[in-house]
Amino acid sequence: MTQPPLRCHLLIGPPGSGKTTLARDLAPLLAGESGEPALVLSTDTIRAELFGDAGVQGPWDEISALLLRRLDEAVAAGRPVIIDATHARRPWRLLYTQHLACARPVEWIGWWLTTPLPTCLEWALRRERPVPEAVIKEFHAAINHRQFGPARVEGLAALVTLNPAAGEATPAELQVRLEKLDGQIRNAVNRERGKLAQRHRYARLVDLERLLFLLRLLTSFNGLDASDPATASALLEICSPAPKGDLAVRASAYLSRWSEVHGGNSDVYGDVEAIRADLAWLEANGFTRLDWKADGPIDPGLFSEPSGGDETRGGVHGGYPSLADPAAFRRVFTLLRHILKHPFDAPSGAGSGPGLPLYQHLIDRLSDIKGSYKADQEATLRKDLEGLLRPYGFAPEVKGRPASNRQGYAIGTALLSADQLLEVHSLLKASMERLSDASQKPLLLSLEERLRRSGLLDGGAGQRNHGRRALAHRSFTEERSGTLAAIDQSERIERAIKERRRVRLRHLPDVVTDAQKKQGQDGSFRAWPLQLLFHNISWYLAFEFDAIGTSEGLIRTLRVDRLVLLGLDGNVMRSHEREHELAMARLERLLHVCGGLWFGNDIAAQLAVMPHEEERAATTTDAYDTLRFSCTPQVFQLIREEPNRFPPEHTAYSRPIPGHSSWNQGPLDTLASNPATGSHPYPVELLLPRWTLESDWDLHAWLFRWGAGVRIESPQALREQHLQQARGVVDLYGAVEGA
Repeated sequence: MTQPPLRCHLLIGPPGSGKTTLARDLAPLLAGESGEPALVLSTDTIRAELFGDAGVQGPWDEISALLLRRLDEAVAAGRPVIIDATHARRPWRLLYTQHLACARPVEWIGWWLTTPLPTCLEWALRRERPVPEAVIKEFHAAINHRQFGPARVEGLAALVTLNPAAGEATPAELQVRLEKLDGQIRNAVNRERGKLAQRHRYARLVDLERLLFLLRLLTSFNGLDASDPATASALLEICSPAPKGDLAVRASAYLSRWSEVHGGNSDVYGDVEAIRADLAWLEANGFTRLDWKADGPIDPGLFSEPSGGDETRGGVHGGYPSLADPAAFRRVFTLLRHILKHPFDAPSGAGSGPGLPLYQHLIDRLSDIKGSYKADQEATLRKDLEGLLRPYGFAPEVKGRPASNRQGYAIGTALLSADQLLEVHSLLKASMERLSDASQKPLLLSLEERLRRSGLLDGGAGQRNHGRRALAHRSFTEERSGTLAAIDQSERIERAIKERRRVRLRHLPDVVTDAQKKQGQDGSFRAWPLQLLFHNISWYLAFEFDAIGTSEGLIRTLRVDRLVLLGLDGNVMRSHEREHELAMARLERLLHVCGGLWFGNDIAAQLAVMPHEEERAATTTDAYDTLRFSCTPQVFQLIREEPNRFPPEHTAYSRPIPGHSSWNQGPLDTLASNPATGSHPYPVELLLPRWTLESDWDLHAWLFRWGAGVRIESPQALREQHLQQARGVVDLYGAVEGA
C-alpha cells in the first residue's frame, strides 16, 4: 500500500538569521507518527560530534554521510525532520528536494528567514562561534539572488517566508503558518494542475538545470575539445587534473566540480548516466548537428520517474518550473538552439539605434518551426531571454559590461574556441591582403565586427591581431575591374560554382577577329566552373569546357584577372550532382599527376590519366612519358627535400652511394646510382603526362632553375631546350663582352 508523503522541513537563511531558534521552537509543533517531536539535524551539531568543535569544517563527505543516514532513518520511522543549515545555494536545496532517495515519499517545506542583513550581522556577533562578516554577506546575497533564490519550483511543496526580526517567528505565529500549509499547498497544486498533467523528461528543475549547465559547458568550451591551449587552460581552472573518459564522464567531472565550487553536493548535476542521456537528447534535437534536418521541432520527451519511483524520490511532491509546460519548453529551446547556431543573428543595422525589432526578427526566423513563438509573442520572447540567457551564463559580459541585446546574442564561442577564432581571423586577413583574395573582404569585415562585439578583438586604432601563422607569399593577381579578380565578379563565379551553373567566359588576351564578329561571335565560350585555386603567384579558375554530345569536357585553368564572366548561360544547371563530383574528381587527379596547372589541350589525353576500372598500371598508359635527369650532390639533396612536388608513385630517386651519401635508403630511392666519381652521380626519374613535359612552363621553370646542377637525359626535346637556353645565355654574355 502506498504511504502518504512525510512532511519535512528545510531552513533557509544566512548565519545569524535565527535558524537555530526557529528549529528549536518549530520541532515541538511537528509530531511524528509515534507522537515524538521532529528531529532537528544541524550541520554545526554534526561537526561538533565528529570533530569535537562546530568550528572545524572537516570533510564534507563525512558530515553529509552522517546527516543523510540520520535523515533516512527518521523518515523510515515516520518522524519529521528539520534540517538546520543555511541552504544558501540551490544545489544544497535540490539535494534534498529532487536528488535524494528516501525510504518513503517526502514533502519538503522551505522556511525562508528574511532577516535583514544588518540584523544578521548583529545577531552573529552574539554567537559563541562568530562567522566572518564576508561569509554572512555572501550567503545573504546568494539567498536573495533574483534567479537562483529559494522558490517552490525547486521541488518544495511550499515556501514559507518570515522575518524573525519583526516578531514573525514566535511559537504562536509558527502554529498559524503550519495550519495554513494544507490550503497553501492545495492551491498551488491546483494552479499547476494543467502543467503537471503534461510533464516531460525535463519537467523537474534538477533535470532542466543539468541540461542547461551541460549545454553551457559544451558551448563555452568547444565541446570539451581541449586540443587548443586556450581551451585546455580554461578547463584546467575548473578541474585539475583533466578528467579522462568519454564525453559524458568528462562533462560529469566538470559539472560536479562546478557544484562543489558553489558549495553544493557534487552528485546533484553530475549524474553520468543522466548526462549521457542528455547528450543523446541534444543530438536528437539538433543542438550538436549543423545539417538542415537538425532544425526540426523540439521533442521534450516523455516524463519518467527517477530511479526509485514516485514513492521514494524527493521533488515529486513539490513545485515545477515554468518550462515543465511542454509548450513553453519547446519554444524556449527552439530559440536557444537557434541562438547557439547563429549567435550574431540580428536584423540589418542592429546596434545602430533604438527600437530595432530584434524580437520580431527572431520570431520571423523561427516561424517555420512547429512549437516556436507566435507573431504576437514578442513580450514572451523578451521575458524568456531575460530569464534564460544571462542567468544561466549563455550571454557573457563584454569587458565587464553586458552585451547589447540589439546586436544579437553571442553564446560562448559555439564551434570554435576564442583562441581559434582569432587565429581564423588572422589567416583570413592575410588571405585577403597577401593573396589578393578580394572575395574574402565581406566575410572578414563581418567576422571583425562580431569579434569586437564579443570582446575578443580590440577595436582600438592601430591594434592588430597577430596570429601564430602568417602568409609570406604575395599574389600577383591584379584586381582588374570587369574580371573575376573583382569582388563582385568573384562572388558571382563562387555562386555559380556552388549552384553548379554553366557560365559564359571570355579570355582577355584572346582577340575577336572580324570574321567572328560578322558571325555574331564575341570570343566567349561555355564552361562549368569547378574551383578557384591559388598556385605560386596568382589565383586561377579551374573549369570544364561544355562538351556538346558528351558528359566530359576538357578541364583548363586560367588566371582570374584575365577572365571575364559574361554571365550565366541561361539558367542551365547540371542535372545531377554526381556530374559535378565526377568533374571535381578529374580535376583533383590532374592536379595530382601534373604537379602544376597546365592540363594540355586534349580531352582524350586527360581521360587517359584517369584511374581505370581494370586498375591498369599508370606506367603502361600512352599518356605518360618519363623525364630522367642526373644531379650534382648539392642539387639532389635539395630535390629530395621536395618529395610531394610530384606524385610519389611516379617518382624515383637514386639509391645512396656507399661511402658518399649521408642518408638511409627510402621508399623512393630505387634507381641505380651513376658512378660516384662523375659530376652528376644521382639520377631522378619522373613519370609525367606528355603535355606536361612538352609545354608546362611551370615544370620547365622548376627544372631549368637548377642550371648546370642537372643533366637532362630524356626526353630528347627537353634536353635540347635546356641546351639551347644555356647556349643563349653564353651567347648573350659573349656578345656583351665582345662589344
